[in-house]
Amino acid sequence: MDHFIVNFPKTCGKGIFLGVEQKLVPSDKNNPKSEPVQARDADNVPKWTATIAVRSQLSPKAKMENITVTVSSPTKPYAAIPVGQAVIVDELEMGVMKQDRGGFSIFYSASAQNIRPAAPERAASGQ
Repeated sequence: MDHFIVNFPKTCGKGIFLGVEQKLVPSDKNNPKSEPVQARDADNVPKWTATIAVRSQLSPKAKMENITVTVSSPTKPYAAIPVGQAVIVDELEMGVMKQDRGGFSIFYSASAQNIRPAAPERAASGQ
């Protein structure tokens, strides 16, 4: 498994916050159809997934894509960030994990405090 830190502002500009919910995993790791429970990190802190719509800055024809960013927090984070708010993710970590059945999956994570509202746009001078 490889991890990389993404320069979010240069790669995506600003994202649009779409919400946060519990990260769910099967209660029995050997049975993917078992009752889902909230995932926890190594310190037993609940995990959450924040969904953010992003646009790659690498291509002028880039499309919007939703990414889910896993964060750990004892309580539901981002209560003060409304859906639709422009956000920045500091120190966004992107991981690449090899799948058992072939191929790879990409995942994102960040510290809960690293998803924050973006600074408002300044009006151009002379307006």
